[in-house]
Amino acid sequence: MGAGKILILIGALLTLVSTFFFSLFATLGFPGVNATYGDYGYGIGFIFNIPYVLSNGAAFAADIGAEVMVVYIVAIVFIVFLLSGILQLIGLATRVLAIIGSILPIAAGVLTLLISFGILDFGNYLTLFASDGIAPGIFPFDISLGTVSLGTYTLIAGGVLGFVGGILGTDEF
Repeated sequence: MGAGKILILIGALLTLVSTFFFSLFATLGFPGVNATYGDYGYGIGFIFNIPYVLSNGAAFAADIGAEVMVVYIVAIVFIVFLLSGILQLIGLATRVLAIIGSILPIAAGVLTLLISFGILDFGNYLTLFASDGIAPGIFPFDISLGTVSLGTYTLIAGGVLGFVGGILGTDEF
């Protein structure tokens, strides 16, 4: 197995674990996130929120102070983000999918960091990820590092590893 495939595989696994099992942020103290939706922001929390957002988009948009169409567009982008780890795994066969699947985790992680540092004011859209923990303290795994959690940093690392692996290519030598 070539170096590119190994990096893509490690990046894809890291992206999947970061998205679904680690929390990206804890809602308490995170700028702009409405804590009434839950305690943690993580991928499974977004999966739990999809039916509510798609069926009550106007109510959710009113809660966060946004336009309804913007909420739907952001929800679609976040759904594609949830699939990015799978795109990276498919990218083991074609390097284009590895690169495409790596861009969204990098963008989501950097966006979360910029919101937590107060540079951007889009935290209300990250409320889509907010949900109560399935087993609080255990799942999602939450290690707070400032205002964000370990999952944000590992998400960026998985995206970067997948991106570098996609650039190196999946050819065998």
